[in-house]
Amino acid sequence: MRSLMLSLLFVSLLLGCSPTTRLYFVRHGEKSTSPQGDPDLSEQGRQRAEALSRLLKRQEIRAIYSTDTRRTRQTAGPLSEAIGVPVLTYRQDTVQRFLYRLLDEERNALVVGHSNTVLPMIRELGLEPTRREIADNEYDNLFIVVMKPKNGPGGHNLTLRERTYGRKSGPPQSGSVKMQ
Repeated sequence: MRSLMLSLLFVSLLLGCSPTTRLYFVRHGEKSTSPQGDPDLSEQGRQRAEALSRLLKRQEIRAIYSTDTRRTRQTAGPLSEAIGVPVLTYRQDTVQRFLYRLLDEERNALVVGHSNTVLPMIRELGLEPTRREIADNEYDNLFIVVMKPKNGPGGHNLTLRERTYGRKSGPPQSGSVKMQ
């Protein structure tokens, strides 16, 4: 009887736990110079995309989003293939709606953007990154928005973690991190 009571207590605690959702934001990997209007990833960019896949493949990613450019889709591609989750396209003109839909979905997701879009998206969520901009030669930033439901009705409690991944790029910054 006592073990049954403990089991029921454990199950009720598990069911009552609020899940943590993580949204991973990255800029696309290093790009080549061709095709001119919509370049592919360079060899370094492809290596970075593979590093991102290795880092996130055990993070229970349930959705992958990218702008409709070759370099962003190619950055998301290796993770998509590794975990069997398709890359969905989002448009820059609907970013606010897109971000709030991400929050409502409450599932781990990767969002691949650009040097001039990643930080504004994070700011739109009410968070303030330590970086004011992502330099043209920086590709290793990983921004993790950790979302926990608030106690009480509605809303979420969001926090931001800033990391790097893959080969170091751009100006000096904190070292790469390995995620478990």
